[in-house]
Amino acid sequence: MDTWFRWSKFVEDDRLEEWETRFLAEGVSYVLEKPVKRRRWQLSVYIPTEDEAEHLRARFGGAVGSLAPAQWQPAPRTGRPNLIRIRDRLIITDTEDADAIARIERDHPGRIVLGFPSQLAFGTGSHPTTAGCLRFLVDLSRARTSPEWRVLDLGCGSGILAIAAATLGASRVLAVENDPMALEYARENARRHGVDGRIEFVEDDAVRLMDSSPPEPWDLIAANLFSDLLVTLFPRFPAHLERGGEVIVSGFLATQAEGIGKAAGKSGLPIRDLVRRGKWMAARCRT
Repeated sequence: MDTWFRWSKFVEDDRLEEWETRFLAEGVSYVLEKPVKRRRWQLSVYIPTEDEAEHLRARFGGAVGSLAPAQWQPAPRTGRPNLIRIRDRLIITDTEDADAIARIERDHPGRIVLGFPSQLAFGTGSHPTTAGCLRFLVDLSRARTSPEWRVLDLGCGSGILAIAAATLGASRVLAVENDPMALEYARENARRHGVDGRIEFVEDDAVRLMDSSPPEPWDLIAANLFSDLLVTLFPRFPAHLERGGEVIVSGFLATQAEGIGKAAGKSGLPIRDLVRRGKWMAARCRT
């Protein structure tokens, strides 16, 4: 894989919503994080050419840096892999080493083990929003009375939710992502887990796809996205849900939960279950 480039900028708490709204309106795919011991949030955009990165710097200020493949592809691990247990059904680990995964499977019989090394794309399983979605996904898979259930994953990132859905028995999975770098990684992860034939990956914007595509009924829509985008998407969810279908959402802060709850309720998809991990929330909605 080639060298990629990152544009980044630090912003204060009171200007974060302004920047998110601006980027969402312009269709800029970004990553948001708060580095340890920093007061400000860091906005980052990962793109394949330096010209595109410099264009962002000319418009928004900030800084540009390059990322060689060794900086964002998995590095050989030493030491013991980290494990995240989801109910008694899934284990997410940060290694892709086949021998290490085999040992984990032997130590935890009956569990599905998924390996997602830490990389630049969202969705390694260690983030509270991803873990919350996985918990609800396991619960939903157990409640399914029909072996035929279909999942739409909006903003799939590394593909972890789509891959988990396929391994838990979903008959069809459509994974949508507008970041080509994340999508490339997601496809590789699906191949590595042996479920690439059961997942269709699409590079597209979530709102545009749901507006332009004829409604296709899904049993589950998963959306681990930022709060403003979730509020925009909620009114569009019902037309794409099968009767009795559900929605799993995350990516919003505890301080944003009230707004998410109002948007869900107005759309006829009231929140039925809510989980908090630190400052992050995940919700399960159904009619």
